[in-house]
Amino acid sequence: MGSRAGLIAGLVVIFALVGVGLSTMKFEQIDEGERGIIITQGRVEGVQEPGLFFRPFAPFTSISVVNVRRQTRTAAQNVASSDKQLYDIDIQVDYSRLTSPEALQAAYGEIGVSDDQLNAFLDGFINDALKSASTQFTLDQALSDRGSFADRIRQFLTTPAGDGQRPPVDQLYVRLEAVKVLDIKVGDAYAQLLAEKANLEVQIETEEKRRQQIEAQQNNNLFQAEQEATVALTREKGQTAASLEAANRDAQVRAIEGKYWRENPELYELRKRELMVQMLDNGNMWFLDPNTNVTLLLNQMSNDSSASSVIPVPSQPLAPVTPVEPATPVEPTTP
Repeated sequence: MGSRAGLIAGLVVIFALVGVGLSTMKFEQIDEGERGIIITQGRVEGVQEPGLFFRPFAPFTSISVVNVRRQTRTAAQNVASSDKQLYDIDIQVDYSRLTSPEALQAAYGEIGVSDDQLNAFLDGFINDALKSASTQFTLDQALSDRGSFADRIRQFLTTPAGDGQRPPVDQLYVRLEAVKVLDIKVGDAYAQLLAEKANLEVQIETEEKRRQQIEAQQNNNLFQAEQEATVALTREKGQTAASLEAANRDAQVRAIEGKYWRENPELYELRKRELMVQMLDNGNMWFLDPNTNVTLLLNQMSNDSSASSVIPVPSQPLAPVTPVEPATPVEPTTP
């Protein structure tokens, strides 16, 4: 009986220990995008990565799940520009918690693990950044360059304050992912001014394009005129060179003919008779002054297309005489 009682007592103790272990164990499933803050007796013991957390006999241990995914905050505010213009602006800020164990432990000690509490702090910093950035830009600049406006907000959230405080993102242990200006709304009067300005800019751009087209046409006309002048000049030079070449060759031919006539009196006499026959064929014969340079007259008569044309002579010629027999050559006589 004693051994049986001892066995029963042992089983009772074992079941008691198992019951105590089951009642005091800690079990938690940590998903991706989350971290677990392990707290034992009010002190941060460590950080649980994504996975299964299990610890038996842990009555004084708790685990707080922290969201480390990327989150988005939007803010809308009425602000004043540097040129004293009031307008409404909507922005979007994307952020995520720092995932290092040290940052998570420090964030838990300062602001806790609640997203609502973190967003409340972040919204305050975003509103201050909006007010600060709006004073750095005129309304026209804010409307035309939203990227610079967003960069100025980012700079405010990531730059230490003048009083030596840490940047807002360091105070909240978050990483700034993106800052974007969603919309800027202005009053009706200013919107009308912007519309008129846009129309004026369109007109100016149209006139500028028209001026460029006129300049291009003028340049094209000038180029064509230069090309035509170059072609005309080249043609004139060619014609002048051809005329000079023809005159030079004609002069050479005349010089050779004169040389032959001087060196060969028979050829000279034959040429005179040929010209006289041509004159008799036309029915007229002119009598020349014996002092006349007959060679020049013969050359002129040979180049004349009509043998019946008047041949000028230095002295006054006599009246033409019609021969009785045109077919018979008659020697020219002097008066």
